[in-house]
Amino acid sequence: MASYMDDYFNDAKEDPEKNQWGIVGAGIMHFDQTKRDLLEPQDWMQTLVMQDGESTKAKIIGSMIDFLPVDVAAIQKALDGDKIKIVSLTVTEGGYYLHDGKFDPGHPQIVQDIKTPDDPKTIFGIIVKSLKKYKESNGRTPFTVMSCDNIPHNGDIAKTVVVGLASATDPSLAEWIEEHVGFPNSMVDRITPATTDEQREFVMSTYGLEDASPVFCEPFRQWVLEDKFTAGRPNLDILDNVKFVDDVGPYEFMKIRVLNGGHASLCYPSGLLGLKYVHNAVEHATIGPFLDALERNEIIPTVGPVPDMNLTEYWKTIGHRFANPTLNDTINRNCYDGASRQPKFIVPVIADNLEAGRKIDGFALVSAMWCRYCQGKTEAGEEIAPNDPKWDVLQPLAQMAATEPEKWLDGLSDVYGKTAQDPVFRKAFASAIRTIEEIGVEAAMQKYIDSTN
Repeated sequence: MASYMDDYFNDAKEDPEKNQWGIVGAGIMHFDQTKRDLLEPQDWMQTLVMQDGESTKAKIIGSMIDFLPVDVAAIQKALDGDKIKIVSLTVTEGGYYLHDGKFDPGHPQIVQDIKTPDDPKTIFGIIVKSLKKYKESNGRTPFTVMSCDNIPHNGDIAKTVVVGLASATDPSLAEWIEEHVGFPNSMVDRITPATTDEQREFVMSTYGLEDASPVFCEPFRQWVLEDKFTAGRPNLDILDNVKFVDDVGPYEFMKIRVLNGGHASLCYPSGLLGLKYVHNAVEHATIGPFLDALERNEIIPTVGPVPDMNLTEYWKTIGHRFANPTLNDTINRNCYDGASRQPKFIVPVIADNLEAGRKIDGFALVSAMWCRYCQGKTEAGEEIAPNDPKWDVLQPLAQMAATEPEKWLDGLSDVYGKTAQDPVFRKAFASAIRTIEEIGVEAAMQKYIDSTN
C-alpha cells in the first residue's frame, strides 16, 4: 500500500484529489514501538528494494506522513477525528479472534473489551468505540475498515469481528455499522521476506543509505479491492495492477489455487530431494515440469473465469516469480504445517476435480509425497526434523502407509474430509504411494509428466 501510495503521489497522472491523502502508521503491540523507533529518525521514510534474477531497483518510499504513539489513547483520538478516512489493518489471521473460522466472543481480550467498552484494549474495540461516536454525531460519514491481511474474504472477517463485538454491548450500534460502514474484501500479492542485517548492509554499500528498516521484495505486485469505501478513497486504479471491483472472490480464488496451491505442491518433493529454496525447486529438472503439468492439467481447470485475466498467462507469471533467486523463500517454511495447508490448498482441488470427473493423479501424488515426507527421512536417508504441530500423529501414520496406504487416509479424516473415502481418490493415492516406494519421488513425478504429454 505504501508503495502504491508513493507512486500515486510522485508518478501518477495529475489528480487534484491526491494531496488530501497520506499514511499515518499506528499499532498497539510491543513490536510496533520498535518499528516506530526505527522510522522516526528517518522521517518515516523507507528504502524499497525490488529484486529478481535480472535486475535490482530501489526507491525511497515517502507516503507515510506520521506514526502515532503506540498508545490506545492516541489511536482513539485519531480515529475520533475527521481526518482518517480508511482504517487499514494488517494484524495476521491470529489477530482476528477467530475460532473455527468464526468470531470468538469468548476470547479473553474480547471478553475484556465487552466488559469495558469505553476503555478498549484491542484494535477492534477501539474501532467500535470510535464508530459509536460517529453514529451519535448524526451526519458524520464513518471511515472504511480495510483489511489487508492475506486471508480469504478478509473484509467480511473484519466486519464479523467489529459487528460481533458491537452487538455484545450495543445491538443498535451493530445494526448501524452493518448499514453505514464499508468493509471491502481485498486480495494483495507481493512476496516480501523479512528484512535482514545483510539487506541493511546492502542498502548502505550499494546506495549509500543508512536505513534501519528497508523493505526488500519482488518487482511484481497486485492489489484487487472491492469498491466499498464509505468516506472516499485515493484513485489508485490509475496505477499498474490495481483493480477496484464489485467482487474480489474470483481473484482470491485464483491466487489461492494457482500460487498457494503451487507452493503446497512443490514443497514436499523438494524437501524429499534435499532442496533448500523455492527457486531451486522451479529450476529442478523434474519438479519444475511436474508443477507446470499439475497447474495446467489439474489446478487451472478448477479456477473458473476471472475478469480480465488469462489464467495460463497468470500461471506463467507465478512460475517466473517462483524462480526469483533473490527472495530465498525456503522449502522448510512451505512444508511447515501441512495438516493445515492440505485442507486449504490441496484437498479442495482434488474434490473439485472428482466432482467434475477430471483426473486427480497429479494431486494424489502430491498428497502421497506429503505422506512420504512425514515418514521423516529424505530420499538420501537424511533426517527430516518435525515440521508440523501434528507431527507425532502424522509420522506413525505415514510409516504405516508405506505398506498400507489406507491407514493414512483413514487416520486423517480431519484433513481429507469425505474425500478420504472417495474410491477414485483412494485408488489413486494408494497407487501413488506404491509408485514412490518402488521407484522414488523423482521417477514418480516423471511418470506423471509423461502421462500428461
